[in-house]
Amino acid sequence: MICLAVFSVFLLCGFQYHKMDITRITLASDKITVPVKICILADLHCRPFGKNQSRITDIVNRENPDMILFPGDLFDLDRDYDISFELIRQLSGRRMAFSSGNHDIYLADIGELRQKLKEHGVYVLENDMAMFNDEIEVIGVTDRGRTLGFDAESYERLKKPDCYHLLISHRPDYAGAYSKLDCDLIICGHNHGGQWRIPFTHVGLFGPHRTLFPEYTEGLHSLNGRLMFVGRGLASGDPHFFRLYNNPEIAFIELKPEEKDPS
Repeated sequence: MICLAVFSVFLLCGFQYHKMDITRITLASDKITVPVKICILADLHCRPFGKNQSRITDIVNRENPDMILFPGDLFDLDRDYDISFELIRQLSGRRMAFSSGNHDIYLADIGELRQKLKEHGVYVLENDMAMFNDEIEVIGVTDRGRTLGFDAESYERLKKPDCYHLLISHRPDYAGAYSKLDCDLIICGHNHGGQWRIPFTHVGLFGPHRTLFPEYTEGLHSLNGRLMFVGRGLASGDPHFFRLYNNPEIAFIELKPEEKDPS
């Protein structure tokens, strides 16, 4: 009986979906002359977060980012797509970019969804690029399963010289391939923070395919001189597999000019 009570308390304390974590990171680069704040909204999976997605939009509006990135799984099978489009509508007028994740490409009507995103002013970057400004290039990679399906040669064809190169690609699993690209920052999602996290740690237990202790579940990682940020994301990839000790996350990365040595 005591064990059951302790286990119940453990679950109740860890199941905190009413909370929203905000992650803030600042990066400096000599390729940047004007500060830019990037918001990362990963893995929405057509889930509602308050009326008209207000739990998300209240934070975004308060932080007022210059750019919003959706690194995959904005949509999902057998769910109401309008839940995701409600977020897009509420963020209308902001610069947004999307690339497909695995749950997006499963959809038979993903082509129509991409077109609708474009009609709402979203950059849909499927192995394509867009210039955010004169200094920052955003390249988006379409999810192709367990292999990247996007090689260094394809990347080089899209890459503009003398820019800060920002890559959005759903899976952090391709870290080995990312480390070979001439890229400054890679933005990923997919692993949902490990779904269940060990309390008071940053250790995630499960990957999307129930693999144990996936290597990249959150935060900033160095890959052979490149930086990769893995967002814990907003929802669970499986509605029957809830998140534990792993609140939904909205991340903000501020890119700033590198301070020059006065000497």
